[in-house]
Amino acid sequence: MEFATGIAENVLGRLASYAAQEVCLAWGAQLELQKLQETLSDIKDVLQDAEEKQVHNPVISRWLGDLRDVCNDAEDVLDEFEFRKLRLEVLINNHRRVKGEVHQFFSRWNPIVFNFKLGHKLKRIRERLVQIDNDGKTKFSLVIKVVQQTEVCPAPLRPSGNKKETDSLLEGPVVGRDGDREKIIHLFDDTLSSSVDNVSVISIFGLGGLGKTTLAKSVYNDAMVENKFDMRMWVCVSDNFDIHTLVHGIIAATKQECAGESLDLMKRGLQDILTDEKFLLVLDDVWDTKSIGVTDQKWSELKTLLNVGAKGSKIIVTTRNESVASLVHPIHKHQLEGLSEEDSMTLFKKNAFNEGEESHYQHLIKIGKGIVEKCGGVPLAISTLGSMLNSKRRPLDWQQVKDDEIWRMSGDDNIMAALKLSYNALPSHLKHCFAFCSLYPKDYVFDSEEIVPLWMAQGFLKSLRENEDFSELGLDYIRQLCSKSLFQLEVDMKTTMQFKIHDLVHDLAISVARVECSTINFRPSSASEKVRHVSISEKDLSGEKARLPAFLLQLEKLRTILNLDSEAGISNQYFLKTCILRFKYLRALDVRGSTLEELPSSIGYLIHLRYLNLDGNTKIKQLPSSICKLLNLQFFSLDGCESLEELPKGIGNLINLRFLKLTTRQVFLPKGVFRRLTLLQFLGIAKCENLKSLGKEIEYLTNLRQLWIGDSGNLESLPPNMKNLTALHTLLIEDCKKLELMRSGEGIKGLRSLFIKGSSELEGLPNWLQDSAHTLQTMVIGECDRLTALPEWLQNLTLLEQLAIWECPKLSALPQGMHCLTALRELRIRECPELRKRCKSETGEDWSKIKHVPEIVLDDSEDEGSDDNDD
Repeated sequence: MEFATGIAENVLGRLASYAAQEVCLAWGAQLELQKLQETLSDIKDVLQDAEEKQVHNPVISRWLGDLRDVCNDAEDVLDEFEFRKLRLEVLINNHRRVKGEVHQFFSRWNPIVFNFKLGHKLKRIRERLVQIDNDGKTKFSLVIKVVQQTEVCPAPLRPSGNKKETDSLLEGPVVGRDGDREKIIHLFDDTLSSSVDNVSVISIFGLGGLGKTTLAKSVYNDAMVENKFDMRMWVCVSDNFDIHTLVHGIIAATKQECAGESLDLMKRGLQDILTDEKFLLVLDDVWDTKSIGVTDQKWSELKTLLNVGAKGSKIIVTTRNESVASLVHPIHKHQLEGLSEEDSMTLFKKNAFNEGEESHYQHLIKIGKGIVEKCGGVPLAISTLGSMLNSKRRPLDWQQVKDDEIWRMSGDDNIMAALKLSYNALPSHLKHCFAFCSLYPKDYVFDSEEIVPLWMAQGFLKSLRENEDFSELGLDYIRQLCSKSLFQLEVDMKTTMQFKIHDLVHDLAISVARVECSTINFRPSSASEKVRHVSISEKDLSGEKARLPAFLLQLEKLRTILNLDSEAGISNQYFLKTCILRFKYLRALDVRGSTLEELPSSIGYLIHLRYLNLDGNTKIKQLPSSICKLLNLQFFSLDGCESLEELPKGIGNLINLRFLKLTTRQVFLPKGVFRRLTLLQFLGIAKCENLKSLGKEIEYLTNLRQLWIGDSGNLESLPPNMKNLTALHTLLIEDCKKLELMRSGEGIKGLRSLFIKGSSELEGLPNWLQDSAHTLQTMVIGECDRLTALPEWLQNLTLLEQLAIWECPKLSALPQGMHCLTALRELRIRECPELRKRCKSETGEDWSKIKHVPEIVLDDSEDEGSDDNDD
């Protein structure tokens, strides 16, 4: 199993936490808790050995899967402990009804009975863990792995185990990389370098398997490059960026002898070799693997050591991680993209056919094009597929390869090897997040607002601080996965992001999640008792109304049910009731777009539920009061529930809410709601046509980071006490025709993102925006018919990076101080005829104000304002 270590650490963390200890002490289950913690700690000690051995032993992989399954069960039991504590906390805080309800609580949940039942659950889990522990040590001889540290100078960069090592030898001609090679070699021209250091750095980064090493080899072995440098050195770094080992390796690459085994002597010897010599050094495959990878301090130490070379010396760093590519402070950061369609086919045919043979197999080449499309231009995948098909000439064989998804999971094939290398290097929490994405269909455009709350509901977001901003944490995870080239970034608006996953990467996600995830792309055929997450579509619900889909009947421990059909929701009342009663461990339930007229009152039984999405349920008029018993709920969305007459009076009991989106027909929100939802980080008010005010109690939302208000035509002003929202960094106002932004909103400060759309009465930007002059990074203004000018104080927005203006027909010029916005990297202007003319490249009257901006998009055209920015 791919992430057994992560889940084991999660459970151990919860067992050791003060909250878990306190609950267990209250119910007298301390002994079982302690035994469980000890047993799991013993298992965790041998997990590193197990995860290394599972590659060659599928039985160990199943052992890890069993461990993860037990740990998931343990989490569910701990949830029950903590829920009872949470329930009591809510009742005590509700001072008006506390006596009666607390009495009722203790009558219903007899502490002796409760302690007895959960104590037995813990005991059964511990017994399962003991068996797993025994199996690990007796059947598989798993041992504790200790990282040995030594002062002795090791053999130069010779990796152990299954780590790879590269050399500088180029194997045959390189397909499709002439442009990349020429661009990098061009940077070797000393007259172009502005670096003050003698030695400058060029980094090459991209997905594993794209050919970074091959590109570096083609540069390294170019005849012109050979003549340009006094000496050339090639060192494979891999995941351990150890200075002692690196210095030894670089000396060995110069074909000189080590001056001695001590690091000090080796450093002096290396500097003696390199002083005043113009050299090229390739550091291939650099990683940032926790404590053993490259760090700022390690890089600075190495760079300082190497800076004795002659002016014009170069270091090429290849890496899969964009963070590493930036950390080495390059003069150029070169992102390697996939091969073009033409080059991909050239490489494929080169491997699939013997010389002069392809002209006889045009029918196979046609199928081959479909296979190559799946590879996304990744040379390693293309070459491996071509080589595999070299001995096959039946069209049926090729067609099966093109259409089959399961073959990629076979250990006999190397198709996923490049992608798996990048995946294996991820920390456990990113592995969880990545695998969860397998629930979605291919070519799905992911939105951070959708996926991050789901990650949060499953406990994948590892908070390090109290009141952590989960949106920011989730965005950071997305950026990390983008930098690893596993996600493809589509849109980045600082506080929201969109990304896609390439088909081949999606296959990888399915392969690593196949035990726990039953997706619309892949239904496990065995071990269904371990499935925790399910995605469904309209097709899954099109059978008999009185029955669940067959694959669901086999499941018991579901945590997630996602409806991913954009056209139809879960509209079968029986289906929903059955799911609620059958899957009591649900953490995420997606009921978007259904035609249900009411929600079952049994929803209140789902005490583990963290995520409930009811968006677009246009027929629901009332919610059951039992929904207010979902005390673990963190995400609750009613966006587009246009018939909902009122919110439940007890909604303030949902004290764990972080995300809340509301649509209601009420004129005023229920009194006391916001006073208790103090952990709320995101509040969305949408399509509340009758709503006149957000109420004064919004001042209690001191942890609120984002406020989105849309399609609320009767809302006239923002609350007067907005100044108390000290954590607020994003404000979105959309199609609120009566909202007076110029005369309300005073006190708002520290915004990082502002979105204003459809404010037809807005003639200028509100003055209170100046209080965010030193924090605002993104501003989007759209469909403001009366907006005639942007204020001169706009030049004071010193951190503004993105500015988008669209459908503001009366806006005819930019303010004079636009050139002062030196942080501005992206300017987009659409459907603003006069303004577009003035901003036209070179000839527009306002061009001089904006020509410093790297990316300028005017309607459908694009101008590059600055040519010297390679990042």
